[in-house]
Amino acid sequence: MTRILVTGATGAVGAHVVRALQDHSADITVLVRDPATAKTRLGDVRLAPGDFDDPGSLRRALSGVERVYLSAADGPRKVAHETAVIDAAAEAGVQRIVKLSAMHADPASTLPAYRWHGEIEEHLRRSPVPAVILRPAFFMTNLLMVAAGVASTGLLHAPTDGRPVAMIDIRDIAETAAVTLLADGHTGRTYDLTGPSAITFADVAAALTDATGSPVRSVDLTGEQARPRFEGNGLPDWLAAHLAGVFGVIRAGGFATTTGHVEAITGHPARGIAAFTRDFAAAFTPPAVPAGQHG
Repeated sequence: MTRILVTGATGAVGAHVVRALQDHSADITVLVRDPATAKTRLGDVRLAPGDFDDPGSLRRALSGVERVYLSAADGPRKVAHETAVIDAAAEAGVQRIVKLSAMHADPASTLPAYRWHGEIEEHLRRSPVPAVILRPAFFMTNLLMVAAGVASTGLLHAPTDGRPVAMIDIRDIAETAAVTLLADGHTGRTYDLTGPSAITFADVAAALTDATGSPVRSVDLTGEQARPRFEGNGLPDWLAAHLAGVFGVIRAGGFATTTGHVEAITGHPARGIAAFTRDFAAAFTPPAVPAGQHG
C-alpha cells in the first residue's frame, strides 16, 4: 500500500485531507509538532513528531514515504518550511508531492500569501519530485471570520463591488487532494479549484437567510471603508494586507470563473453555498433571547 505523509494536518484543509484519506483506507502518517494537540484534533492516526525547521525530523518522517501532501501555515516562514519538505522529499526518493497552493499564486505578486505560494511552486518545479499543484479559489470558510458580526447585526459586509466569487468548500479541496495523492494520471498538472458557480455576497446573504431563518443583508463597502476592518482586527500586518488585497482581486473579477476540476477528479459536484451555510448555520444564527427579555 502506498504510504503518504500529510503535512499541515492540523490546519483547516489538512484535517479534512486526513479524513478523506482515511475514507479511502490509505496508509497515512502525519507530521506534527505537537502530538497531543494532533491526537485531539485528528484522533487515531499515525504521528511523526517533527518540525519544518528540523531537517533530521523531516528525514525521519519521510523514511519509507512514497507521496506527500504539502502544506505549511501561512506566514513569513512558509517558503522556508515548504521548500525544506520538498528538498527532503527529493533526498528520500518520494514519488509524488501534492501541494496546496492558491489561485493567483505568483512569485511576483504584491500579496504576501500569493507571492509565497508562487515561490514555492517555482521551487517544486525545479525539484526532481513529480508534483500536482492545487490552486483553490476563495474559501467558503473565510465567511466564518465575520460570522459573529452577521449573527449580531444581520449584516454581511464585504468590499466586492457586487462581483461574483467562485468560492469553494474546503472539504472539496481535501477530497481532491486525496484523489490526486492516491490515483495516477495527475502528476505534472496544476488544477484551479472552484465551487460549482460564481456567486455574489448578496447570494451568500440569501443563503444565510435561508439557513438561519433570520434575515441577512449584504452591505457592499469600498476598499477604503473596509480597510480598518482588516487593519484594526488584531491581524498580523501581512495578513491584513493580504486580505485587503484579495478583495481587490475579487473587485477586479479575479475569482469570477468556475472550473469543473473538483467533479472531474472526485466524481461528485463541488458543494454549493447552500450546503455550506446549512452545515455552518449555527455560527451565523443570532443567539436566542432569554424568556421575558423580548422587546
